Amino acid sequence: MSGLSHRESQIAQDYASGESYQQIADRLCLAPSTVRTHLAAIYRKLGVSSKLELRDRLGAAEATKGDLDDAFPARPEQPSIAVLAFENMSGDPEQEYFSDGISDDIITALSRSPWLFIIARNTTFTYKGSSVDVRRVAKDLGVRFVLEGSVRRSGDRVRVTAQLIDGTTGGHLWSERYDGQLEDVFDLQDEITRNVVASIQTTVHLSTIPEPVEHASRPDLTVWELTMRSWHLLYDFTPESYAHAKTLLERALALDPESAEANMVLSLINHHIAIMGFAADVKPAMETAYALARRATRLDDRNEYAHWALGISCWGLFKYEESLAALERAVALNPNCSLAYGSLGTLLGILGRSDEAIANQDIAIRSNPLDPSIFFRFSGLALAHYMAGRFETAIEWAERAIHRRPSWFFAHFVLAASQIALGREKDAALAVKAALDALPGIGVEDLDRVPLKDPEKMATLRERLIKAGFPK
Repeated sequence: MSGLSHRESQIAQDYASGESYQQIADRLCLAPSTVRTHLAAIYRKLGVSSKLELRDRLGAAEATKGDLDDAFPARPEQPSIAVLAFENMSGDPEQEYFSDGISDDIITALSRSPWLFIIARNTTFTYKGSSVDVRRVAKDLGVRFVLEGSVRRSGDRVRVTAQLIDGTTGGHLWSERYDGQLEDVFDLQDEITRNVVASIQTTVHLSTIPEPVEHASRPDLTVWELTMRSWHLLYDFTPESYAHAKTLLERALALDPESAEANMVLSLINHHIAIMGFAADVKPAMETAYALARRATRLDDRNEYAHWALGISCWGLFKYEESLAALERAVALNPNCSLAYGSLGTLLGILGRSDEAIANQDIAIRSNPLDPSIFFRFSGLALAHYMAGRFETAIEWAERAIHRRPSWFFAHFVLAASQIALGREKDAALAVKAALDALPGIGVEDLDRVPLKDPEKMATLRERLIKAGFPK
């Protein structure tokens, strides 16, 4: 249909025929709020204002659609992926169950994400056993990305390789190899799936915005496009990018106030403005982040990223139990969400549960080593070891976090406090100087952005930072 993407045409037909938001969302593996966002764009593009007008408009278009069904499908607005059946390289037909199982699990896991459009297994497995041109597959299925891989078994060892390919160019965007023992095949399958999915989500997201961000001023951008560009800006970690993202998200919410994704990303922007210290008074940003995340979870209770946003928005507001419940809910909804694992690890460190904190951070780092925000994972490990009294290890991880993001204040704090705990006052003074060079004006009061739950440990941390030389 003129002016509508393939996905929009599909949603328009289904909605006009009487299906609800939830029915469409369940069948297409989308969030209900995403369906609602698509319909807002459809109404605008077709110039209709009701379901009856939409049905009439579609009826008129049906008579003139010609050979549309014979054309290649247009790529959907979301990042789109086809996961081909992983090739069994073992020479043993009985091992097909494992290679097929890996492919099935990855498709299922990716389908949980409201940010991605995934081709169903029954379609992609029709290519199984044949030599394919990845660019042709991408064109046939109307997707931007294609994931392919192989499984090779030798005795009790198995090697899985995976590679993500840009279907428009044929270029490789990401590849990885995983080796493991087949002692517990299901645990191995789960771990490989988690690692592949987390890395793919990051790579796809960072490869989806082809235009310079300045082009986001175009008036015809949809709610989805505005939200995706804002999510992309989140990873810049600069006040200028966050100010730009807020402008885009305000436009998105003016178009669709009930977009769970737009509410969630605006919550994340406000949260990061607060914890990165990009506002003179961070409390209003914290409270705004919390309110927006609560709204996002009400709009879409099955969106793991909304629960993740809610969980981290609680920290500066001392809502530790709510944070724990939200982050555990995010992991339960999507066991492949590395961001939720990492933030859960940070929270457990804040609570003093160091061993659990480290276990969750390890999962996050191993499953998504390309995460641009991995410095949060490193500082989370530093905090966990600091809380457990392992100050040497805390120093190592804090230094790694600072290397990745010198402007992350919390890593500087853990580093200096750990040096003081070891009696290394000269080293602590050098750490403070480096922190002040990177963040002029930082002081002990900034610790309240990520406060520890235990008042005594919080007081000890403050004392160590003052002794190291940070301004009060």
